[in-house]
Amino acid sequence: MIQPYSLSKIVSNDILLSVKGLEIEIRTNKGPVFPVRGISFSVRKGESVCLVGESGCGKSVTALSLLGLLPSPPFKIRKGEIVFEHIDLIGLTPGQLCSIRGNEMAMIFQEPMTALNPVFTIGDQIAEAITTHLKVPKKQVRKRVIELLAQVGMPAPEERITTYPHQLSGGLRQRAIIAMSLACQPKLLIADEPTTALDVTIQAQILELLNSLREQHNLSLLLITHNLGVVAQIAHRVLIMYAGKIVEEALMGDLFDNPLHPYTQGLLDSVPYSIPADVRRLTSIPGIVPDLDSIPSGCAFQDRCPKAMDICRKIEPENFRLKNGRRVSCHLFKSKLSC
Repeated sequence: MIQPYSLSKIVSNDILLSVKGLEIEIRTNKGPVFPVRGISFSVRKGESVCLVGESGCGKSVTALSLLGLLPSPPFKIRKGEIVFEHIDLIGLTPGQLCSIRGNEMAMIFQEPMTALNPVFTIGDQIAEAITTHLKVPKKQVRKRVIELLAQVGMPAPEERITTYPHQLSGGLRQRAIIAMSLACQPKLLIADEPTTALDVTIQAQILELLNSLREQHNLSLLLITHNLGVVAQIAHRVLIMYAGKIVEEALMGDLFDNPLHPYTQGLLDSVPYSIPADVRRLTSIPGIVPDLDSIPSGCAFQDRCPKAMDICRKIEPENFRLKNGRRVSCHLFKSKLSC
């Protein structure tokens, strides 16, 4: 379980990844659409940050953009900065990005079966990740692969190195992916819905493994999810995303104790709790996430928001920073600014 955490203990030079004003465009036959619309956030050294939102809100596009994995065309980064250890990744050549991707930053994908090559053994694929970035003697590579598999809790790692992806269960395939992502001891691990395809018991094991590895190696973790149960287990800080924008940022405990944005409140109200049904009824957020080509002017959440005002339909809210360090993009909080 995540230990209590305070932003006051973190200083600015602890920031590993900084994203500022990131805007991403998709070129379509109907014209450009924007799955990511001017978002800003940071990830500090050793910190676990969860990016949360419904399907189609721009979470995965954001994650792929950090590693330079968006296909161009149709995707294009229109503006903004992605700064990793004082290096702006947007300005790098493909070769320079390749030296960082997998080495300094690594990613765990949502579906392990599609992330692994079916015609190569697990051992060969992890070994390739090692030899691509590190100068390791050939005799030491096999030993390192076995150590990595043991580290992620793979049973009988000496035998598993010769198995193919289809011979493993979903949970073991995900452990193999995690081992591969750790091969070069990256500083930032990006996990895109790493437990979605797994049953509940295996989900808990994978989350516990990720948190344990983060603590052991002082990893920074950016986890993409739509599951607030996952957030409660692993997050220090939470970013709530809606229609391409981050609408709320808070420490995990603060967010669950006192959600500020109406969208965050709706998400939490739709989560079942372990209390009798006659005490509390689940509610749902009315409507659906707007299509990328029909996002309304003003606040994108206005049509689904029970607290919408006239200004919400006319002016897009700023990202207000409150006195306690939280950020929220909602006109309700304009009068509660820290400055």
